[in-house]
Amino acid sequence: MGRVLPAYLSEWSTGKVKSENVNVLPGVSVSSSRLSEDGSQVELSLSNGQQVSAEHIVVAVGLEPNTELADSAGLEVDSRFGGFLVNAELEAATDVWVAGDAACFYDVKLGRRRVEHHDHAVVSGRLAGENMTGASRRFLHQSMFWSDLGPDVGYEAIGLVSSDLPTVSVFAKSSAADTPAAVEEKTGESLRSETEQNKQTSTVVPQLPQGAGDKFGKGVIFYMKGKRVVGVVCWNVFNKIGIARKIIGDGAEHEDLAELAKLFDLHQLEAAAEV
Repeated sequence: MGRVLPAYLSEWSTGKVKSENVNVLPGVSVSSSRLSEDGSQVELSLSNGQQVSAEHIVVAVGLEPNTELADSAGLEVDSRFGGFLVNAELEAATDVWVAGDAACFYDVKLGRRRVEHHDHAVVSGRLAGENMTGASRRFLHQSMFWSDLGPDVGYEAIGLVSSDLPTVSVFAKSSAADTPAAVEEKTGESLRSETEQNKQTSTVVPQLPQGAGDKFGKGVIFYMKGKRVVGVVCWNVFNKIGIARKIIGDGAEHEDLAELAKLFDLHQLEAAAEV
């Protein structure tokens, strides 16, 4: 989260996760691991000298594209982002196409990128297949990704979302409908890349849940390059990625981001406060 969210929101989110009885150890890595003598637990040795035992371990190692084929096939690899260098049609060389996180493609709106998310893999894979049959179409889709931090907090993101970029955020109080659990219950779908395509108008009557007075109940974070929005995080605001996609695609300059945030229906319960 520290690479995506502004520092203040990353710190708030860490506190929120801790409130769910999660022990967060920032800046610590796993030095070694082994099974306990009876085989019932995994024992971890951490870089800070601490020992941790657990019944289950989830290993999140990130994604590193396998580009060994590049040398033998004469394909270029992007030196900055990694992945096979492709054009806007996902073509790496004559009659060779690359899709998904292995492709470093040219985004006609945001420049050269490599994206490591489910939505991107699905859409780019489909387009690469179509271009193999002669479609000759550019990849124009702005892929989204999402994450839930427990049942009460989730976000959806699109475009260039990096904590290195300046941001403007607009927040409001959340309602009973503004949680990942509520969205899943209403749609019957846990993959938000699917609910975004099948969005429906909510029939939930807004009621303030416990803790709704939190400063970051729901909101929109705009990531800026000059006066142009290049990325958007919808914080506890669900199935509005289509609006964010259009804002990025339009590429217009914006003076009043609070006014732009009104497109996301943040103000149903009260006027939002800009951070």
